[in-house]
Amino acid sequence: MNDGIVNSSHIVKTQKGTFVFQRLSEIFDERTIQDYQDVQSYLRTSGLHVPVLLQSIYGKPFYRNSNLWRVFEYIPNDGFPKPTPDTTFELGRTLGKFHRIMNASNFKPRFSLDGFHDTKRKISELEVAYNDKKYKEKHEKLEGEYQFIASRIENHYLPENLEKTIIHGDPNFENFLIKDGKIISILDLDTLMEASPLIDLGDALRAWCKVDNTFNPQLYHSAVEGYNSENPLPYDKSLIKKSVGLITLELAARFLTDFFHESYFAWDPSKYESSSDHNLDRTRSCLQYYNGMSKEFFKMGF
Repeated sequence: MNDGIVNSSHIVKTQKGTFVFQRLSEIFDERTIQDYQDVQSYLRTSGLHVPVLLQSIYGKPFYRNSNLWRVFEYIPNDGFPKPTPDTTFELGRTLGKFHRIMNASNFKPRFSLDGFHDTKRKISELEVAYNDKKYKEKHEKLEGEYQFIASRIENHYLPENLEKTIIHGDPNFENFLIKDGKIISILDLDTLMEASPLIDLGDALRAWCKVDNTFNPQLYHSAVEGYNSENPLPYDKSLIKKSVGLITLELAARFLTDFFHESYFAWDPSKYESSSDHNLDRTRSCLQYYNGMSKEFFKMGF
């Protein structure tokens, strides 16, 4: 187990049991872990399971050497099966429950990633990188990706006056544990932030409805239905669809920015010659997915 593109996670079996050891990215600090400590008991007593964060022998919920480490209990699960309408319904229901529970809390995160899910800022950062003369040679590999993102992103910006609550920030499929078709736990609360639930929904639906990089409308409808069963949405359906496109293009912009910078996302040296190449491939995959999703939304009347 080591499938994160930011943190690095490892299942470790010992004489005392099985645990998940996680090395946090340098973008996080001890406040991230303090936030988890603060919120884990509240979520568990409110009926939403999250893994227990374990204490080190020094009495702290982390260990720091040249890196920042933490250890969680290991929760047996069925891995990440191929998404079905039943699983996306359960995912939607769980995310709706998470938003409802957090909306009733007084929790305020100590830690926040500067500019995280600030789409306008991400687009601005991409523009700066694209126009930086020191990256001029990299333009030879591009095929219009920057222009594609810049020409479409404004169609997806959400209203500024939307109600905010504490959202997960990274509700990807891999951050939910499934057992016998049910969600048994929610993971990785490192990106808790105050924002519109539409940001989480857009990110979640982007990720959950993707099968072989193709948008699946049936998975989309079942996920929205699941969310509504636990936390009825007050939004026009067009805003939900707009948010999916927003986060898809935002992610493409982040990958394309790191195509230039090569400083943020982990990359696979067994498949790519450089971080830059991996991030360009990620960008193109996002844009291909966006195109297919847009066609499906058009059929749905959006």
